[in-house]
Amino acid sequence: MSYKKILLIAQSLLCAALVVMLAVSAVGIYRTGIAEKQADPLAWVYTREKAAAALKPALPVFLLAAGVTVACAVLNVRDENENKPVKDLELNRDLMRSRVAQPSEAMKKEQALQKKLLYGGWGGFALCMVPVALYMANGAHFPNDDLEQVMGALAIHVFPWIILGLACLMVSTVLQGKSIEREYDAIMARIKEEKAAGIKAEPKAETPQRNVNALRWVILAIAAAFIIIGIRNGSMAAVVNKAIRICTECVGLG
Repeated sequence: MSYKKILLIAQSLLCAALVVMLAVSAVGIYRTGIAEKQADPLAWVYTREKAAAALKPALPVFLLAAGVTVACAVLNVRDENENKPVKDLELNRDLMRSRVAQPSEAMKKEQALQKKLLYGGWGGFALCMVPVALYMANGAHFPNDDLEQVMGALAIHVFPWIILGLACLMVSTVLQGKSIEREYDAIMARIKEEKAAGIKAEPKAETPQRNVNALRWVILAIAAAFIIIGIRNGSMAAVVNKAIRICTECVGLG
């Protein structure tokens, strides 16, 4: 293994460790502040000194990560594949499929399987989002005075369904990829058969195009729906109250 590879791996691990340590520090600051606030409602709990003390353990990792990053920049260490085009097996499959005059049974079988996996993955995701939407739409689940209780309830009643829905999409996508690989092999075998038999595919009048923006629109629609639900159940007011308290207690505005 070359030193460039080692530097890239070290940089990735250090950055990941830094993110985890910063997240743990932020949670620790919040939990300590909540405990102090319960003991003394007028106490200044989110101060720069307390934040610096909580972030101090992450300082060595930050400096080490910065040093490795600078070393990579000076030595011009880069990922060798960063400028290479990403292989799109689905696009290659579509291009090769247009050269087939008559699809084989193996091709038809994989195409039917891919449709089932696509509908099944999104159907499973949609079903998992139903209990999430029902829970989020109930304003009684979002009291304005106890954020920890709200987050704990979300972790129990909402997060598992979201994880399960994403798992359905991930499994469906992986299985579709395997099916596309098998279909691609079947296409190549079919092309060889037709070439040996002297059969030529007629030019297609129209090349099928994939709707690459479908997932973006779905995510946008889900985000908009949850924003509307949050406004209706009073979560927006809770967020504003928390933001005001943080600004006045930590930053010192007002």
